[in-house]
Amino acid sequence: MERRHFAHFIAVVDAQSISAAARRLHLSQPAVSQSIRELERSMRTPLFVRGKRLTLTPAGRALVGPARQTLRSFDNARAAVESVESLHTGRLDIAVVHGIAVDALGPPIVSFRRRFPDVAVRVLHAPFGPDGFELLRRGEAELLVTDHPAPYPRHIAFPLAISPELYAVFAPDATDVPEADPIQLTDLVRFRLLLNVPEKSANQIEFVAQLAAAHLPMPPVAVQTDHREMMLPLLLAGTGVALLPEPEARLAEKLGAQLRLVDMEPTRAGTCFHREDPLSPAARAFVSLLDAD
Repeated sequence: MERRHFAHFIAVVDAQSISAAARRLHLSQPAVSQSIRELERSMRTPLFVRGKRLTLTPAGRALVGPARQTLRSFDNARAAVESVESLHTGRLDIAVVHGIAVDALGPPIVSFRRRFPDVAVRVLHAPFGPDGFELLRRGEAELLVTDHPAPYPRHIAFPLAISPELYAVFAPDATDVPEADPIQLTDLVRFRLLLNVPEKSANQIEFVAQLAAAHLPMPPVAVQTDHREMMLPLLLAGTGVALLPEPEARLAEKLGAQLRLVDMEPTRAGTCFHREDPLSPAARAFVSLLDAD
């Protein structure tokens, strides 16, 4: 088997069609078909069910993850030879769960891009819990930033320095902003909140736990959304009070919002995971940068 066999297989899987894959690869359809047949002979089993619609066999589905990882290993080997020191090319794929991307990854990505401007960075959405680790297993990302422990071994982990400070952010023209700074939870619970903290996240669970420990109810909710980009326009319009980490809170402050530090224990925790397999030069450089910080 050669690299091209796996590359053609993954192209067909992603395109869901041999003809579409051939166009993406700038090859003829017979050439791609022949490559798939050669791979099936090597595997001694069909990988696709051929009919009106091309679908994977169980063996084909089982091959997708290892094939992606094999291609990444080929690419890593070539990149390691070509640009171990220079990092003049390449791409870094990082998966991160909702809610900690800005404060966990924003500053290190800025630093990384300043040092290695020719390396592209792609940040992917990762599901909460064990499902997020599937992105590492399938080879779709090299690094995973999550607030969940690894569900199985063969992962290397290190904690991230995430800003623990949470701010209550009020509209510029709000007149009922408490004078006390930091604001107490007893004062916070009387305001209607704009929430962008997913129910399945460790942050939401910890926030509710701290309210319960203080014998306080969950504050009333004005708007709850999965779309983080909605938060700033909504709070500036006075729709509710937002709870934001420091980077986003300071941005809102520049636009006139009023801030109060929330008097509570830190709720944010994040860990960066990667497989025990050798990392690409870009990922090694990024991990070294995080470790240095």
